[in-house]
Amino acid sequence: MREIEIKLKVDNFEELEKKLKEKGCVLSEPISQYDVIYSTKSPQEEFEQSKEGDIIIRIRQSKDIIQLNLKQQCSNEMDNLEYETEIKDSKEMHKILQILGWHPEIEVNKIRRKGMLGEYEICLDQVEKLGNFIELEKLTEDETNPERVRDELFKELESLGLSRNNEEVRGYDTQIYQLRLKKE
Repeated sequence: MREIEIKLKVDNFEELEKKLKEKGCVLSEPISQYDVIYSTKSPQEEFEQSKEGDIIIRIRQSKDIIQLNLKQQCSNEMDNLEYETEIKDSKEMHKILQILGWHPEIEVNKIRRKGMLGEYEICLDQVEKLGNFIELEKLTEDETNPERVRDELFKELESLGLSRNNEEVRGYDTQIYQLRLKKE
């Protein structure tokens, strides 16, 4: 499946949650997620020069669930072919990935609340080191026109009083990498 999403920086979750509730969106309880992002490239290649076809692998731990996720970039960082499966042992999967030439690059910690807004999945994320974000995503067929879907998603976000001006086109992993560069 192809995952196309829009991510916006958000200042006030309270106001947004009220608007979501008015639209019938029920959000989950907060879920703590810990992600380790793996790459076969140098950090500079992975996070500064990413391009269509690039692949990252992620191990996500959330409560008692551990998932392995592979994303292959399509038109940009917010447009990916995505494959995901549950795994039993993150330490063993880590060893397997290392033997295959993948190495951990970035860790992302966040608190996420999820829900559905019509046919779209919505996430309110409090990301350690980065702040608050809303993600709205649609799973589509692989050959879907991403700009058509992006317009659809923006219309929904604008109906919540959000602005395209607050769009963040980089993944959390890339943003954390860029913060790490600033500190070096």
